[in-house]
Amino acid sequence: MQPYVDDDLGVREVTGGFELLRSQMTGPQEITAWVKDRAWDRRSKVVLTAAGPDRLDDIAFAGAPAEETFSRLDEAAALAATEAKLGEEARAGRFNGAVLVARGEQVLLRVGHGSADDSRAVPVTPSTRFCIGSMGKMFTAVAIPQLVEQGRVDLADALAKHLPDYANRSLAERVTVEMLLTHTGGTGDIFGPQYDANADALKTPAELVRFYGAREPVFEPGSRWGYSNYGFVLLGAILERVTGKPYDAVVQERIFGPAGMQATSPSFASARATAIPYTGAGATGRKALPPYAGLPAGGYSTVEDLHAFVVALRRGALVSAATLAAMTEPRVVAGTSHWGLGVAVRSRNGATFYGHGGGAPGVNGELAIYGDYATVVLCNRGHPAAVNVAEFIGVRLPMG
Repeated sequence: MQPYVDDDLGVREVTGGFELLRSQMTGPQEITAWVKDRAWDRRSKVVLTAAGPDRLDDIAFAGAPAEETFSRLDEAAALAATEAKLGEEARAGRFNGAVLVARGEQVLLRVGHGSADDSRAVPVTPSTRFCIGSMGKMFTAVAIPQLVEQGRVDLADALAKHLPDYANRSLAERVTVEMLLTHTGGTGDIFGPQYDANADALKTPAELVRFYGAREPVFEPGSRWGYSNYGFVLLGAILERVTGKPYDAVVQERIFGPAGMQATSPSFASARATAIPYTGAGATGRKALPPYAGLPAGGYSTVEDLHAFVVALRRGALVSAATLAAMTEPRVVAGTSHWGLGVAVRSRNGATFYGHGGGAPGVNGELAIYGDYATVVLCNRGHPAAVNVAEFIGVRLPMG
């Protein structure tokens, strides 16, 4: 749990502190506050839970809708404002990461700020690889519809059809491929004390399926939305069974190769410079973390490669236009947004976008694909280091 605590302590630095907008008692020992970042536009809902009169048990942050509408700028002004803001935050030590903004295939802004590796004084550049966390789910989410297009998988297929030896047969017969893609299967998470104690033996989808396959669903499959890392591990296992190839080979052959994503992989191993994740705050409080496992629920990439992914999607090089439209159609309500087939569908300042975020201690990123524009932000600091930047750009670019 310590990395999560350290990451929470770093939130104040990343955000510049908070301005309290309002608060109320929402439980016997619970206070909910709505706050605004001092350094950014972002609003958050913060829930503080006490374990007693003198002990704070938990602090939970969640995004909250902006309380005002921002005036959109013309393209040049929006880009200039973004560059100025990134420079200001980097000089203040609050931003470590890479940012890319594109209109269609044209890159409009591509910058890196801060440190990729403190111990070796390696700076962040637009070519720096970052752990992208759950953003890697997008690759799994594209590979499955490719098999649907080929008639090898159907969205209505039960998990049991492709994993007939799945330990919990009842669950496998009720959960469908579409439920896994939309996070409605009730399949739960993989991370926690059990994973931490056995991480060295849980390196592949097959190993994770054997380890977690007997457990019951956290809710009745299909009854509601509930974000599931394990659901995408199951999709990765389906990809392996249907293709007869390891997951890494599947996404290399079907996604990274066709899109020209030479720096992207599910795993940390690479000859290319990769940013070290950091938690904590201040020059002396920053703590380096070990590399994360990738798997079908995560991975590593660069802002340049993720733009190449967007270009390939829009060109129809990965899936057909009809399939992409089906993937990005809002299907399931998920809090204040919606979920399509493996991608979130949200809006900023009146503009709809689809994409995916990623986060863990020392990791935060987001890819947002609007009508003409795409923004990619990757950071080796925890949430909301990248989201703040993505929102700053997304509410200002002209989207008419």
